[in-house]
Amino acid sequence: MNSVALDHLMADVAQLDDPQVHVVRRVVAQVRGSADAKDAYSLLGECDEAQLRQIRNIVDSMLRPIDEFINPQSDLVSDAFSAEFKARLQAHHGTHTTPLDRLAFENALAASCLVEGMTVELAPSKTTRFWDLRVNGDQISAKSTSAKGIKLHELHTSKLSEAAWIQDCRSARMRYDGTMRLFEEFLGAVQRWIVLRAFKLRSAPGTLVYELVEIPMALVSAVRGLGVQDFSSDAPRIDVRDEQGMTLQLVLDRSDSKVTIQKIPKDRCVVHGTWKLAGEYSGPLIAG
Repeated sequence: MNSVALDHLMADVAQLDDPQVHVVRRVVAQVRGSADAKDAYSLLGECDEAQLRQIRNIVDSMLRPIDEFINPQSDLVSDAFSAEFKARLQAHHGTHTTPLDRLAFENALAASCLVEGMTVELAPSKTTRFWDLRVNGDQISAKSTSAKGIKLHELHTSKLSEAAWIQDCRSARMRYDGTMRLFEEFLGAVQRWIVLRAFKLRSAPGTLVYELVEIPMALVSAVRGLGVQDFSSDAPRIDVRDEQGMTLQLVLDRSDSKVTIQKIPKDRCVVHGTWKLAGEYSGPLIAG
């Protein structure tokens, strides 16, 4: 990249907001192997052509408009959170056409909570069961999905937990006891369950939609109301309800030794925020 192009890049960076600039500085420092993001601009002149193209793509992505909606009732997302989260999404799509994966989502969520002034701790290890980060004392399970089977009005988890014990269950009582133990452990470990969904609507296939949705733990705890008789099938698929109606469908999958939760009504969840990016991105195409 010649000096004129480098000047143009710097001029475009000057148009970005503070969270976007912070992300650009971090990227420049990373590609140059520096721990000092504050010194990032002086490092631009040391970048090779490939590194500058990567940074150029990220800046171009950040200059493209993005529509956002923040739920005014959200206790998680506000302007500062959304600005940081949006910058992370745009930076990701400067170099990727695929949606944010789970690890990138966890990092974006943690960074966005930090700019809100929240206390954030990551789980002790990547193998910590059920929860991924602790925010203001609440342990959060953070999931991301862009599965082909995603539905506009329902949430689905491909795997709540591996459950090899299912293979050894030969009675309704054994399946019931194993499921109750699993959910008591999950409910004891997780205070908030937050999912990032990525999809495209058939009515607007050129736009990738991100939804940040929280599944209330009360919907999950309704599993405690099940009885032994609900587990009579070798591979139970149980509709769980409370006084307001359907909360979820619980599936014990013997073939894959896993417990799945699906058909969670989105209208019983909290959509904290929505971000829409126009561009040639991949993602499941759904009705809407």
